[in-house]
Amino acid sequence: MNNSEKELKSYIASTERMSGFDSYDSAEGDFASFDDYNSAEGYDDYNSASGNSAQAEAVSAPYVIQYQNTTTNDVTAIFMGFNDYAFATNYGNPTAVVITNLQGGTYGRLINQSNNKSFVIGKWRFTASGSNITSQLTQTLTLNHVDANGIVTQVPINMSVLKDLFQYSTDAIDVTRRVTFDGNSFFTFTLKASCTLAIAAYPTVISSTKAVLNGGSNINTAVAPRLSGKNVAPVIIQTTQDVRGITKG
Repeated sequence: MNNSEKELKSYIASTERMSGFDSYDSAEGDFASFDDYNSAEGYDDYNSASGNSAQAEAVSAPYVIQYQNTTTNDVTAIFMGFNDYAFATNYGNPTAVVITNLQGGTYGRLINQSNNKSFVIGKWRFTASGSNITSQLTQTLTLNHVDANGIVTQVPINMSVLKDLFQYSTDAIDVTRRVTFDGNSFFTFTLKASCTLAIAAYPTVISSTKAVLNGGSNINTAVAPRLSGKNVAPVIIQTTQDVRGITKG
């Protein structure tokens, strides 16, 4: 069997698997967030058929949640926290705060999913609009973890300090900060008066027990895309020294 025949056979086999969702959890709408989709599973056959052993790596698709403060006063908003806020009015937020899932679905679906699929966010984008944009993007978020044994931990995360230095936008900041979320974890932050804040969270690790039942791994990973510095010129190093080889000293 030549390489073309092998490639065709692998393509047909992978198509059959996709049509039945055998290797995915995407029947529940999780494919867009790569929850149970392991790129190695999706491209293994194709790469081996073409003689390329390198496996394509999945790129994270973000959760994008928007908070709109409809009042002229500052309020305290909450992001995630299933065990404390999943069944509270407006998920623990003031009723004047309008929460929208900009990726489709609902914020309720995301917060409930966190209870059985813990995940790690590797990169963030905070975008502000309306009033008080500058002050909104200099707020310090508080990462809270409340355990059933009564232990409470809080970690401050200053948005402006962690801002990507390649970014010059005035209404958005990109932050690289690894944060793990489960049912006990949540952010609290000040939502400025008449301001709207969109939080784009890029998951890089998601835990799923259902994936094991489908023959996959219970830990699925992806890479967060580069958000800032895409148009930065390449670095050119000028030297009068011989650079034909590098030797260890």
